[in-house]
Amino acid sequence: MSVPIAVCGSVLTTDGVRHAHAVIVAGDRIVEICPVAELSSGLMRREFAGATIIPGLIDTHVHSDDWQAPLFLAHGVTSVRDTGCALEEILERRTRWNAPLARAPRLCCCGPLIDGPGVPFSWTPMAEIVHTPGAARECVDRLVAAGVDQIKLYASLDRACFFAALDQAQRHGRFTVAHLQNHADAREAIEAGLDEIEHLSGFAEALWPERRAAGVHWLDLWPDLAPERVAPLVQLVVERGTWLTLTRVVWHAIGRNDQPSQQCLPHQPFVPPDVARWWHEQYPRGMPAARRHVWVRALAGLQIMSSLLIERGARIVAGSDTPFVQVMPGFSLHDELDQLVACGMTPAEALAASTSRAAQALGWGHQVGTIAPGFLADLVVVRGDPLADIRAARAVQAVMRGGVWLDPVELLAEAAHQARQPVRHGARRIGEWY
Repeated sequence: MSVPIAVCGSVLTTDGVRHAHAVIVAGDRIVEICPVAELSSGLMRREFAGATIIPGLIDTHVHSDDWQAPLFLAHGVTSVRDTGCALEEILERRTRWNAPLARAPRLCCCGPLIDGPGVPFSWTPMAEIVHTPGAARECVDRLVAAGVDQIKLYASLDRACFFAALDQAQRHGRFTVAHLQNHADAREAIEAGLDEIEHLSGFAEALWPERRAAGVHWLDLWPDLAPERVAPLVQLVVERGTWLTLTRVVWHAIGRNDQPSQQCLPHQPFVPPDVARWWHEQYPRGMPAARRHVWVRALAGLQIMSSLLIERGARIVAGSDTPFVQVMPGFSLHDELDQLVACGMTPAEALAASTSRAAQALGWGHQVGTIAPGFLADLVVVRGDPLADIRAARAVQAVMRGGVWLDPVELLAEAAHQARQPVRHGARRIGEWY
C-alpha cells in the first residue's frame, strides 16, 4: 500500500481557491482536501508556499507523437485528445501513455480523420478516405470496433458522406468532432447534432451562405459580422450546448510566421529539425501584403465571434492544434489560455476550459480535470495565483501525474534531448501530422 502524502498550498477547487489547504493523495487518487491545520502530525507533506495547486491541464486538440510527451508534462498538461492520427499507431500510443506510471499525458483518441479525396486538402497518411455514404458508415463502424474514444470528421468530406458518417457515429453513441468546410456550415452541422466544432470552422459560411455559394473564400467572410446574422447563430450554439475548440493560437501563429520574433520564442530549442523543416515548407516566411491584410481582418472577425460566444456562455474548451506551424506542446496551450482571456474569459473560466470543462468534452469528467476526492491525482503546482493572472499558470513548479511526482526541469531536459534526435518515422511521420 502506498504512503499517503499531503500536498500543501492554495488549492483550486470547484468552489474557488482554498488557502492554507492540503490535497491528500494515496496511490493514484485524491482522497481528501482539508485545512493544513487539521493534518495529522505523522502525515508526509510537501509544502509549496506562495503557490497554487490546480488540476492537471488538458489540451483538447493535438496530433500526438512520442517526442511531445515530456513537453506536455513540463507545462502541466496531463491529458490530451489526439484529433487525427493513423489508427494502429494511436491505439498503441494510447496503451503506453495511459499506463499508470507513464511519463506522458493521458491520451483520448479520435483515431484517423474520416475525410474525402483531396478537395480542398486532405492529409491522407492520418486519414481514412471515403468516397460514398456507405463507405463513410462502414468507416465509422470500423473505428468504433477498434475502440477509438471519439470520431473526427474532416474538411474534404462531401455533403452526403459527412451526414452519413455523423448519423452512424450517433447510432453508436460516439461523441463526434468536426473540421467543417464545403460539406456543411456550422448551423447545419449543429442542427444535425454534431457534438463539437474545431477552429470556428463553418461559422463564417453559416453567416453568409449566399456569398459562400457564390464562391467567396471563407477568410473574406469573417470581417462582415452583421449583428442580425450573428445573434441567431450564437444563440443556436448556446441552446444546443455545442462544444467549441477555438484554437485561436493557430490563427495567430500562421499570421506571425514571417516575423523575426518567431525565431526568439521560448519553444524554439525544443523543435525537432524535421518539424521546423515541415513548418517552413508549408508556411514559408514572407506572406504577401494582400494576404496579410485579409488575414488581419479575418483574425479580427474571429476574435469578435469568440468574444460573443464567451459572453453568452458557449461551451468552449482549450486546444492548441500541436504541432501546427509554430505551435508546440505545452507552450501553446498556455498561449491559448492567454488568447481566451484576451477574448473576454476570466482567468477562472480559462482554467475551467482547460480542466473541468475540457474533461467533460473528452468524456472524462468523472476522473480528471477537478481536484476532489476520488479523482485521479493529476496536480500542477504553479507559482502565484492564476485566478488573478492567467500567466501564473505557466510558472510550473511541480507536476503530479497519477500520484507520481515529475520534475519540470528534468522533463525539459528530456525534451531538449529528444529534439536533437531523428523523428521516429522520419519524413513519413511529418506527413502523418498534417
